[in-house]
Amino acid sequence: MKTSIKRKKIYAVAIALLAIIVTAVFAGCTAPKIDVKGVEVDVDGIKDTAYGYLQTLSGEGLNNRTLGTQGALDCAKYISDEMIKLGYAGAYSSEQGEGLQEFKTSFKRFDGAEITNTQAYNVIFTKKSDNEKSKGEIILACSYDNLYSEKSDISGSLWSADGSYESGASIAVALTLAGALKDKPCDYDLTFAFFTGGCYEWRGAMNYVDNLDRTGLDKIALVLNFATLGGGDNWYIYSGESANDYGRYLNACAEGYVTAVPKDRNIGQFALTENSKYNYANIGMLSNHYFFDLKNVPTANVLSLNWGINDNPLFSEMKGKDNIYHTKNDTLQNMIERKGEDKIKAQLFEIVRSTLTALDESNQETLVASLDVAKSQLTKAGAQNGKSATLANIIIKVVLIAILIAMTYIIKTNLTKNFDKYAKAKKANEEGERDDIADKQPFETDNTHINAQDTANSQKAEEKKENNQEDDPFI
Repeated sequence: MKTSIKRKKIYAVAIALLAIIVTAVFAGCTAPKIDVKGVEVDVDGIKDTAYGYLQTLSGEGLNNRTLGTQGALDCAKYISDEMIKLGYAGAYSSEQGEGLQEFKTSFKRFDGAEITNTQAYNVIFTKKSDNEKSKGEIILACSYDNLYSEKSDISGSLWSADGSYESGASIAVALTLAGALKDKPCDYDLTFAFFTGGCYEWRGAMNYVDNLDRTGLDKIALVLNFATLGGGDNWYIYSGESANDYGRYLNACAEGYVTAVPKDRNIGQFALTENSKYNYANIGMLSNHYFFDLKNVPTANVLSLNWGINDNPLFSEMKGKDNIYHTKNDTLQNMIERKGEDKIKAQLFEIVRSTLTALDESNQETLVASLDVAKSQLTKAGAQNGKSATLANIIIKVVLIAILIAMTYIIKTNLTKNFDKYAKAKKANEEGERDDIADKQPFETDNTHINAQDTANSQKAEEKKENNQEDDPFI
């Protein structure tokens, strides 16, 4: 009985050890559910507002937003006017208008033409926190330029694409958010940044970051970037190569709407910049937030496409449809024909609603908690390249499986040894008992005959006593 109890204890300890190992191995694969309070919003109002902005940006007068052209300046002024109407303050000012950050830049057009020292404008507006002491700064960013004046072929024909997917829908989302947030309390300063040069290696964002000192960078709690919206099957929130609390929080705010970023991120083996953290890139990295990430600022990128198709190494927007990114087909009319107005409106609404939920007063405590630890959870410099990262993941999995197998073998071996000991002890005990019994077998000792004779004599005495007539009462 004692041996059986001991064996059960060994099994219990073995199972407990395996449970501990499995828990340790898969810790981080699942995280506690984040409690997010829902926010009531004007569904039709948001849809109409966002789509109305998109229609305006694709219409005559604002459909050419190409960097280095008058159209880009006209769009910058339009955005500035809208932000002033909403009551925001310009963070910069130039002769061209409030909120315009003016700078010079050079780049190469797609037809090979060199553009040097051209005037460019970012549009930056702010809203200070309602708290006396702000928790920091949240930047809501997007690009506003397109490729309308690019040449589509060697004949010199222009693309004439209004860039509704490239940037129009993102501007529409940012302006809609600005309107919805203007009177909402927030623990953070809000900055709306409309960057130029998104089509040419995000020149506007790069210039903006280069002009921030370390104090300014450290003040930024999060950069939430909007890119390539409205034209994809799904939309995603990419919050970097490392798992982090703020990424889980943002996705929790979008639960039921957003699609999870796949583990296979279409990693391409090329560096975006010389000082990159990585020597690979994926779709989620490719926008304005990239330059903030290089400076160790928490970032998230909201983008729309179909990440799971892999038809194109960079962008695949819709299943069964030709891609429109960076093509002459990037127009609102084409998006409507491919997807329909209702689905475009629905996606823009989902993104606005999710962002409003994340920044809402009812969820501020959770937002602050996730951003307080954000910088400590960033991907560190010197990250592996894409192939190495993939190989490292395989090696880690193999090692973990090997550890589990080894632990199972050790436990099995110990159990076998203990069982063998038990079996041997039991056998020895049984043999000892048989020896004792053998020592007492009849006819194998000198006392056996004496004992038998005594027993016979006793029986005769009893019989004689029973037959004695003197003892019979009837005689």
